[in-house]
Amino acid sequence: MVIKMSTTFLFTLILFSVSSAIGQAKTFQFDWEKIKANPKLPQREAQWLNDSISVEERNKAIELVAALSQPASTQLMVGYAHLDGSYTNFKKYLDSLSIRPPDGDAGIIRVAYLVAKLRTRLLAKKNKNTMFRAAFKGETLTVPNFNRNDINPNIQLSFDFQPARVLLDIIGSEKSSYKEIAKKISLHQFDMLIRHHNQSFYETPLTKERLITCLQIANSKKPLDVLYRYMNPSGLLDFADVKDNLANYKKQLTDLKHNEQEITNYINARISPLLPTNTAFKRKISFFYVNDADGWQAEDVAAIDLNYYKDDYATILPTMVHETYHTGQSAVEIKDTIKRKENEQSLVDAMNYLFLEGTASYVYPPAKKTQTEYEIAIAKAGKLLDSLYQYTIVKYNEEKAQTIADDGIQGGGPFYYFGAEMTKTIVTNLGKEKLASIIPHGGITFFKTYLEAVEKSGSTKNLLSGEVTKFINSLK
Repeated sequence: MVIKMSTTFLFTLILFSVSSAIGQAKTFQFDWEKIKANPKLPQREAQWLNDSISVEERNKAIELVAALSQPASTQLMVGYAHLDGSYTNFKKYLDSLSIRPPDGDAGIIRVAYLVAKLRTRLLAKKNKNTMFRAAFKGETLTVPNFNRNDINPNIQLSFDFQPARVLLDIIGSEKSSYKEIAKKISLHQFDMLIRHHNQSFYETPLTKERLITCLQIANSKKPLDVLYRYMNPSGLLDFADVKDNLANYKKQLTDLKHNEQEITNYINARISPLLPTNTAFKRKISFFYVNDADGWQAEDVAAIDLNYYKDDYATILPTMVHETYHTGQSAVEIKDTIKRKENEQSLVDAMNYLFLEGTASYVYPPAKKTQTEYEIAIAKAGKLLDSLYQYTIVKYNEEKAQTIADDGIQGGGPFYYFGAEMTKTIVTNLGKEKLASIIPHGGITFFKTYLEAVEKSGSTKNLLSGEVTKFINSLK
């Protein structure tokens, strides 16, 4: 027999569980010798807690679990992982956590083991990440050298600290209601964040409800919320990390403000030579803290998510160049008004995205790769582009075409490096001025200019297949 619960009953049950989770705490002292003598307690889990982590970490995990009214309250944390999109990253641990643990001391040991072990694995994974910085290192902000003659006075750049300050204020506050948080994030910059993070290649799209709820848990003092932040130090859209590093992030904003003029001059000088000489725009670079993209651009908002970099300024500043170059692309764009068949437009849209990210990645790539990694990415992108051609032009399958395009784009995917290599070929054979002149005209012109550069070179291998080349030459 299947028992169905009404939505109202289920919601009441969740509220009751959360309420129970913030009830009276239980005192529990970890004594390995006494635990070994008690066969009713989980021996394997207790031994791991005794042998594998520091006394401080073990005691912290036990203290946080014991603060709950009962260990079974931690089953609710599986829902938190679904909320912030991190469930698929450590599914096997959360599946274990979803099983009701024993009551009393046995349950405290069992849950403390699961929580501490997952935390240990996540921190190890975070520390091994060579792309992004796991912790602040106390580095000084130093602006790289640049040619001041390259600065375009008609490009006016400045920093927008408002989103970052709003997030720090919310996460650092004692308590903020859903309504209060909703009011604070009712800004154009957050609307653009949500729009960008709703693109099809995001497995868990960002919504206003998801954003606000994660912020609520990040600033909460409820025992279950505190335990989840401890267990998943990069959880809640990375707001758990921001909570742990509030003082460092606040200092960083002060340092960026102090160096704002010199940094924006550096960015200007880097992007101007690769944009038309008559380019003119005024734009702010917005600072955020959120996961799923280290930098992004949507309409008039170019953003950097500082949580990915901490004080790694040698990476932050070039990333600002990459994202601001996107703003320059948008500022000079000439809209394509040609009406095409749906299948053709689908491929042209992918070409445009490859063009935008490829040229920006030539200015500065989304991640540093070895030569071998770079060549592998280019080879993969070539195969994806061929497959995309097959499922748009040869035999249209919208769903498969979208999946292939997402694979090429998602997370600084292979299309970024393929486009960067195409850009390099254009600059090498036709010059920077030629590249700058075609930026307003979009992906079709970019691809055709690439083919022109390959032909002029005489020795450069065409990265495009014969079928794709023929199709591009037929486009207007």
